[in-house]
Amino acid sequence: MTAGLDLFLIASAALLAVGGFAVVARQNAVITLLGAQFMLLAGGIAFVAFGRFGFGAQNRNGAAAMALFAGATALAQLAIGLAMAAILYREHRSFVLDADAE
Repeated sequence: MTAGLDLFLIASAALLAVGGFAVVARQNAVITLLGAQFMLLAGGIAFVAFGRFGFGAQNRNGAAAMALFAGATALAQLAIGLAMAAILYREHRSFVLDADAE
């Protein structure tokens, strides 16, 4: 049994759903950050899957384009994660999102 495009897209959609739930639940900044990272990782998995099985399989330059998109998604993960952590810590001196309510 080989993993095809549909299996990777289902895994990507599940990861996106888990990340979306973690962002919406919003209990702790670390969990929210992990949720955002999961959502961006789901996009990266989808780009790589399309590069391997979809558009990149028919076009030689398509795979390189999908690899660039996956790399840009990874850079966005890093930038968003560091920015969220730095701003939250600078504002509250804590990683708890409900620090003002206590």
